Amino acid sequence: MSSKVLRAFAAVAVAAAGVAFAVAPAAGGVANATFAHAHNASTSTNWSGYALTGTYTAMTGHWTVPTVSGSGNHYSSQWVGIDGFANANLLQTGTAAYVENGRATYHAWWEILPAAESRLPLTIHGGDAMTATLTKSHTSTAWRITLTDDTTGEAFRGALDYAGPDASVEWIEETPTVNGAVGPPPPFTTFSFTGATANGANPGLTANDKITLVQNGVAYSTPSDPSGGNSFSVSYTGP
Repeated sequence: MSSKVLRAFAAVAVAAAGVAFAVAPAAGGVANATFAHAHNASTSTNWSGYALTGTYTAMTGHWTVPTVSGSGNHYSSQWVGIDGFANANLLQTGTAAYVENGRATYHAWWEILPAAESRLPLTIHGGDAMTATLTKSHTSTAWRITLTDDTTGEAFRGALDYAGPDASVEWIEETPTVNGAVGPPPPFTTFSFTGATANGANPGLTANDKITLVQNGVAYSTPSDPSGGNSFSVSYTGP
């Protein structure tokens, strides 16, 4: 199915520009979350997946939106990003799979820290196949962002101004900060990030690049070892 581009925009200094998208209530990613290193792999209180450090000006990720369940309010996001692992900057786009008052909800978003996420006008469901790309343009701070729902054909394309150091690249399942708190994620179906690229090439992920989400000694979200250097699955491993 050909993509239906729902919205394209160009914004300078997006964090201050008031781009006209609904903003999630007090939700957002956490750059450079506290990481503990064991045997070169990492644990984090809010991230799971893979991250690499270096200099990055382009990246791609494909994933399937997990289906979430449970009671109460629990939040998870699946995203690709530039920066955030080794610094306090972060450019990211992805999907969210929330349980709110016991009901599963899904949406798409982009974000440049320290601003909150901005929701995108895509209709997202659990099980949808997604593709995201982040590409730096010729100027020093201009980035192009694309998020496509390959299941529905809906797509978002935009140009953003981002002045981070471009020092890391990530493919992440996250428990985002909501109303100032980072809680455990909802139970979610195992899903995969596949076909990852960084600077136009296979990133060569290894088990040493793995991040496991651990809160209060409990591993809630655990990535597999990588396959082919560019793919891995993420499983809910909490109670």
